[in-house]
Amino acid sequence: MLKSDLRALFPVTRNLIYFNHAAVGPLSVRAYEAMEGHARDQRDFGAAHWREWYAEHDRLRASAAKLIGAAANEISILKNTTEGLAFVAEGLRWERGDNVVTTALEFPSNYVPWKVLEARGVECRVVEAPEGTFTADDVAAAIDPRTRIVAVSSVAFHNGFAADLDAIGDLCARRHILFCVDAIQSLGVLPMDVKRSKISFLAADGHKWLCGAEGAAIFYAAAEHREKLRVIENGWTNIDRKKGTFLFAPTDLLPDARRFEGGSLNTNGIYGLRAAIDLLVEIGIETIEEEVIRLANRLAEGLESIGFRIGSPRPGRSGIVGAIPPLVDTRELIRLHGELDRQGIICAPREGMLRFSPHFYNDDEEIDRVVEELKRLAMRG
Repeated sequence: MLKSDLRALFPVTRNLIYFNHAAVGPLSVRAYEAMEGHARDQRDFGAAHWREWYAEHDRLRASAAKLIGAAANEISILKNTTEGLAFVAEGLRWERGDNVVTTALEFPSNYVPWKVLEARGVECRVVEAPEGTFTADDVAAAIDPRTRIVAVSSVAFHNGFAADLDAIGDLCARRHILFCVDAIQSLGVLPMDVKRSKISFLAADGHKWLCGAEGAAIFYAAAEHREKLRVIENGWTNIDRKKGTFLFAPTDLLPDARRFEGGSLNTNGIYGLRAAIDLLVEIGIETIEEEVIRLANRLAEGLESIGFRIGSPRPGRSGIVGAIPPLVDTRELIRLHGELDRQGIICAPREGMLRFSPHFYNDDEEIDRVVEELKRLAMRG
């Protein structure tokens, strides 16, 4: 598709320079129309077409599986990333003296579930990242015979560091350690192959780079590791109701990943997320990756040229650019963020930086406009 065609799919471009996909992405026309269609159906017909709704659940599992290189029966639909990571942290059968290895670059969703295990005698080991990066060797140095799982983000939420998932996955496989990935900051912009990277569990909500709605997430549990997780939410949808009755229902879990879906799903969000994923797959994740990284590096270079310091690894390997103003001051950061917001340039303050996160449909003119506006604001300040 031409860039103009891609931009037409995202009406946000008519109103804003939207560089905030690391927070919440805008809906595409296709995702919106899919959700609108379902909402209209429920408005006009109630639940008369519930069979079609359930078929859409299956279609999302298939689309998500294609996106990450999994099988559809390894995909659960949850409400957010946090839920998936918590299912792993609380579902593993821990013993006192076990440990989990995570990193100093994690969002609370991939730190708190592991840290709270210390009350049960499970050590939470944190790989330091003083330069905002870490390697598989750094992870290896934190591992010992009592390490049960390594949990990392595919891309760090604040500085955009992209972890070497293949190398960490190989390390975990050699040491017979489970590998859990918070993928919310990479799915939709960077290729993901859970089999190649030997990932045991993966969670990602659809509302960031996938450009879906909040409240609809995918959770991958490799078939060979599924039984290692104790299911902690039991309900009417994840049991095997062979007789089709509800009274005195059996407690046998469904054999596939649907066992983690303990109740009614966010069907409207599912319609939107499936359409969003299918659009990205149609465009091509490798094509998206190339364009996003090009735009991010162009932005980083432009910001450096006006005196900003880039707090993200260079050259960038993700869509996130963390920029530190020439005057390193919290009040200055807040001022610049507020001024950009008033100019219709949407980013986010994160960890002492302005975090910019453009997507594939953004263009060079927008990049240049952001640099020019920040130059004007910094001079005025």
